[in-house]
Amino acid sequence: MAEYQLDMTVVKNLVPFRDLCLEDRQKMADKAKIIDLLPGDKVDVQDEHRWLVYLMEGNIVLHEKDEMPQSLSASDNRALYPLFVENAHNTYFKVKSKSYIARFDRQLFNTLLEDEIINGEQLETIEISGVEGQLFHEIMHAYNTGQLQLPSLPEIALKIKTAVSHPNVEAGDVARIIEADPAMAARLIQVTNSPLNRGVSPVNSIKEAILRLGLSATRNLVISLSMKQLFTSKSEILKTRMVKLYEHSVEIAAISSALAAEVKTFEADQLLLAGLIHDIGVIPVLSYIEKTGLEISDDHELEHIIQKLRTVVGDMVIKNWDFPEEMLQVIEGAENWQRDSGQAIDFTDMIMLAHIYSMLHHKDIKNLPKIDQVPAFKKLFSDKHKQAPNFAVQVLDNAQEEIAAVKQLLGIQG
Repeated sequence: MAEYQLDMTVVKNLVPFRDLCLEDRQKMADKAKIIDLLPGDKVDVQDEHRWLVYLMEGNIVLHEKDEMPQSLSASDNRALYPLFVENAHNTYFKVKSKSYIARFDRQLFNTLLEDEIINGEQLETIEISGVEGQLFHEIMHAYNTGQLQLPSLPEIALKIKTAVSHPNVEAGDVARIIEADPAMAARLIQVTNSPLNRGVSPVNSIKEAILRLGLSATRNLVISLSMKQLFTSKSEILKTRMVKLYEHSVEIAAISSALAAEVKTFEADQLLLAGLIHDIGVIPVLSYIEKTGLEISDDHELEHIIQKLRTVVGDMVIKNWDFPEEMLQVIEGAENWQRDSGQAIDFTDMIMLAHIYSMLHHKDIKNLPKIDQVPAFKKLFSDKHKQAPNFAVQVLDNAQEEIAAVKQLLGIQG
């Protein structure tokens, strides 16, 4: 019997098991097999095709096709990922010191994840077409094997995010990074002088802008201002869908940032970013359709596919970007009208209300609840006299100028 005991605190960090709920992670662990290996032992991918294999303890040398041999320890970050990619060839590892590997049932994982996604989306009334089912399984397979291409943060956004995370960073350091991108520098100054920030006097330099905004707000705004370049496609059909997606995301961002005036908990820049990323999971889905050349017969079918996959793929993107937990909650709950997280209003509540406002504005009321029966609405307008629907409409009307200004700053007219 193997000496190594599987620790659930380790399992919860393994990719892709961390996307499962606690109960399903436990099911995976219960079915796992621990194998002890001695120095000189060789394990080949061809013998492990049924399993997701992880190095739990010890040291090995991993040999992958067309790659230099890689020494790997169980404490390395790479050990959080499966040792073998499904359908890989000419891949094996040799054991350097006494080691333990864990074998997890690949098919069980796929079944559990698919059940969670389908049940969690609460879309049981929508029939899954053959194309939808095919794409669903293809995308999940690509994710499980590390082959799904998730969007990366634009270079300037990544640089600023990294810089601001450093404990000793100063405004001058961040200013130098932004000044190297003249277009971003001009737009950040424009935003700083806009109704979004309501400065007393205009700023004329990037350093002044950063000092007025603060480092966190600067980071959020740079990410927001660079986001548009992710919404692109070479396909004419999908390009139209990407444009609509960006316009929708900007509208939610603009409305939510305007609603920041109604609550002191959040800054407008935080809600702007949350609004822009709330549907980010749609981008990899559209990109995958473009890359594989999958034929979609009509817009209706495309929307079904998007609704089935947007949340789980959005979670992947947010985790890949290492965004905070509240942004993950936005992805998962932005359209759950009856969600009630407790007494305090949160990011997801604000984005949800912006979504409802947007639907009201566009007369898209088919699946819209009565706004005064939405828990998030009662939290935003906690005073009883403010909970009438006509007050909610008045708030939106009063914010139209600010909403239009924010949309223009993000490249959307009207």
